[in-house]
Amino acid sequence: MKRTYSIQHPFLALTLLLGLCLTSGCKNFLEIPLPTDKLAADGAYLTDNSAGAVITGILSSAAANSAYGGSLNNESIGYRTSLYVDDFQLINPNSTSNTAYLTSAVYHTNTLTSAYSTQWSILYKQLYYTNLAIEGIKANESKLPNKNQWLGEALFIRALSHFDLLNLYGDVPLATTSNYLVNNVSTRSPKAAVVNQMIEDLKQAEALLGTTYLNGLSVLTPNRARPNQYVAAALLARVYLYNGDWANAETEATKVIGNTTAYELVAPAAAFLANSRETIFALAPMANTGATFVRDYGLYNGGMPAVAPSQANMASFSMTPISESLKNSFETGDARFSNWLRLTTTTASPVGGQFYFPAKYKSNVVGAEFNILLRLAEQYLIRAEARARLNKLTEAKQDIDAVRARASLGGTPASLQPDLINAVMKERRVELFAEFGHRFYDLKRTGTIDVVMNIAAPLKGGTWASWKQIWPIPATDIIANPNLTQAPEYN
Repeated sequence: MKRTYSIQHPFLALTLLLGLCLTSGCKNFLEIPLPTDKLAADGAYLTDNSAGAVITGILSSAAANSAYGGSLNNESIGYRTSLYVDDFQLINPNSTSNTAYLTSAVYHTNTLTSAYSTQWSILYKQLYYTNLAIEGIKANESKLPNKNQWLGEALFIRALSHFDLLNLYGDVPLATTSNYLVNNVSTRSPKAAVVNQMIEDLKQAEALLGTTYLNGLSVLTPNRARPNQYVAAALLARVYLYNGDWANAETEATKVIGNTTAYELVAPAAAFLANSRETIFALAPMANTGATFVRDYGLYNGGMPAVAPSQANMASFSMTPISESLKNSFETGDARFSNWLRLTTTTASPVGGQFYFPAKYKSNVVGAEFNILLRLAEQYLIRAEARARLNKLTEAKQDIDAVRARASLGGTPASLQPDLINAVMKERRVELFAEFGHRFYDLKRTGTIDVVMNIAAPLKGGTWASWKQIWPIPATDIIANPNLTQAPEYN
């Protein structure tokens, strides 16, 4: 990784952290962020308050960074992967000088180069800070009564970071240390090694964390914006599913679904509200980090009127309605269509044109919505797929039907194993669209991406080749570390 992540000028953050804690009153984790451009040295792990503030800083940075949709640009994983596959179309704003459009067009036409590697840099920087925290917490365990929470949270973040890196970039360097002398000569690790590390980290996190949501002072909070035991189980269920471990995917998803005290499927209109009972884990936008509301609102809405004169006018608000393919995937009467999409029609260019935009997030009010990374509907679909592949067909159908019932649809007509698996994949598309790469990742893990993209790419003005399912890494990292190799065909 880059040398910019090394400790060249160690910064003792303890005094600043305690100052922030005193001035904020330490009401909850949102109010004691660690400045993300500083490195916390050992002094930051001498007390629970300061150690908790370090993890707060990492979560605050995640809420604000562009990989997860926090910053004011079009770099989020959900946005760019949806453009990359068949879920979004791109409206041309009739301006070749529009930088945001030109960048989006590279993803839309599947013409990436190593210049487009934002997520790689952000996620490895996140891993660096997380590993630094893990080492600091372990080195000071005797001073930290709440060390289990801090360590469990950090292990969860490390697994989450590796998850997206692996699914975007294929075999990636496994980062489990803050030692830049090690990181600067890292090679790509086999997928199995990264998966095993994610599983180990999440199993440890699940064992260390409690069952409730706690803030940066280990006090109960209504905010579902820090990991707990069920958050770790939910991500572990996803990792197991992606790795084809159906039995363990079913087990972990069942742990979450079974906690009916905390979680339930709610009406589509309420699913994305802050701390809804469907939320398992979310990132809370923070005004002092530039993420004043969930970025998806600005990406797909931004105050766009219901009637616009032209595509160019719409593009001044949002350049990316959903594709015809995604629109046609919804069944008549699906409440997700009416609640999670918004329609703008055009009076010219073209006359009567209808464009549907994602509208899962509807507010520009700080705190009204959180950026949801894990929610209950996905756990039902994880368990449904795992059960179908285990030939537990009746149980699989029950899980699919639970998600469909929330969407005001009847039960799935599927009953045979292949049909139930297809039904799960259909539900995943209309349930999870625009969220954190699900469609891209699903097409890859199921081996269907070439079939889908050979049809979709020409419709977007591009071409497809199988090697494009792995994204390129920054050329600067390869120059800095000769042990790193570029993804095939990008040299």
